[in-house]
Amino acid sequence: MKSILLLSTVLLFSTVKGQLASSPDQPIQSDVYSWKNLPVDKKENTERRQIVNGKSAVLANMEIHARTLQPKSGPQPKHTHSEEILLLVKEGSLKVSLGSQSKTMGPGSVAFAISGDEIGIENMGKTQATYYIFKMKTPDSIHLQRAKDAGGSFFMDWNDIAFKAHDKGGVRQYFNRPTATLNKLDIHVTTLNAGLKSHDPHTHKAEEIVLMIDGNAEMQIDKSFKKATTGDLIYLESMVPHAIRNDDTKPCMYYAIQWE
Repeated sequence: MKSILLLSTVLLFSTVKGQLASSPDQPIQSDVYSWKNLPVDKKENTERRQIVNGKSAVLANMEIHARTLQPKSGPQPKHTHSEEILLLVKEGSLKVSLGSQSKTMGPGSVAFAISGDEIGIENMGKTQATYYIFKMKTPDSIHLQRAKDAGGSFFMDWNDIAFKAHDKGGVRQYFNRPTATLNKLDIHVTTLNAGLKSHDPHTHKAEEIVLMIDGNAEMQIDKSFKKATTGDLIYLESMVPHAIRNDDTKPCMYYAIQWE
């Protein structure tokens, strides 16, 4: 019995550990990275969940984690990164500073800091706030002027993004632009009605992340079908066949993030 329990524990640990791309020099695998399985590093006033940390087809490293801040707290004052930083608010309200500008943002809002620009994050609200951080590092030299010509660092508030309805639900297009690191970074949020598939399985050169905002879905990755729910991150490598279906009785919402 002890042997069986030990084997089960090892297998469970291997499954969770294998789901996380924890080695920066290893490629990130196409998979559903489940929020409930993420290891939690708890410290005073904050929780950190590591999601992926590895290479992609065009990035030397992409590190993604989520952080939860208790009310009236911040992880650190304004600071800079050599990588470009994408911040997505999951829940609660955050005060985000980019250089000399700051903005209080709620769920669904986005901030983007180009390499070398200061970013600061605080929870000034009365409830806890959770956000995702994407750090993107290129194997090549960065193109700061290209990023500045495209608009530099910026905020995008959920309430300012127009919703365009269509026969399957609707879409909120955030932006599609070059950055200092990438030739193109495209972010939009899809609302998909109950029981519908967004499209048949297809492939594209761009790598993609699907990040579930609300609801339940079934993700087809090549020949596998996997469940995804609120908070889960789905990583899709270049040219991997994929499709998503709303597996719920209500609309689901998710970010679709593509880059090349």
